[in-house]
Amino acid sequence: MTTTLLTLIRHGFTDWNQTKRAQGLAPIPLNAQGLAQARHLADAMANGEAIHAIYSSDLSRCVQTAAPVAAVFGLEVRLDPAFREYDLGFWQGLSGQEMQDYDPEHYARRKADPWHVPFPGGESRAMLSARVVAGLDAVLARHPGQHVVVVTHSGPVHAALRHLGVWPPSQDGPAVLNTSRSVVRVDEDGRAEAVLIADISHLPADLVS
Repeated sequence: MTTTLLTLIRHGFTDWNQTKRAQGLAPIPLNAQGLAQARHLADAMANGEAIHAIYSSDLSRCVQTAAPVAAVFGLEVRLDPAFREYDLGFWQGLSGQEMQDYDPEHYARRKADPWHVPFPGGESRAMLSARVVAGLDAVLARHPGQHVVVVTHSGPVHAALRHLGVWPPSQDGPAVLNTSRSVVRVDEDGRAEAVLIADISHLPADLVS
């Protein structure tokens, strides 16, 4: 039976991660810590399973994370907007407290039902999941029996792992930290088995974020 190996990677650390600003679709680059994380990630993956293709969200923080991994294997990074982070609409760039202060009623409704209630002017969890799942299904169909990497954001990592049945239906689970790796084996019938979830063993302690 054909088995595809899927590695999902969250992008490296940014200044907005540092200040706890919601990045959404903002083109925020990696900072020095994030670039160092990406180098450690690439070094670790060079000693692992061969990679046949690497896809990335087209947002700069993901492209910068994917680039050193792709270079190790002589691959081109394939950009796919399906793997972008949540569209946060009017709340992009705000802290959690600022979101709550901006519109307490909408904040409470979204917190109670994030699956159906979108960010104002942006996406709900259902909307995010629909586009991520469509992108993921297309990638898996394109690379049967291969090892494919997708560099993305925490929201899409959650959505992909929920779709594959290796993450709780809610958002609960281990923290998906910067440059963490989640590795899943997917057979030709769509059955999935988790190999690693949110692993950061490639990072020295001073780079964990």
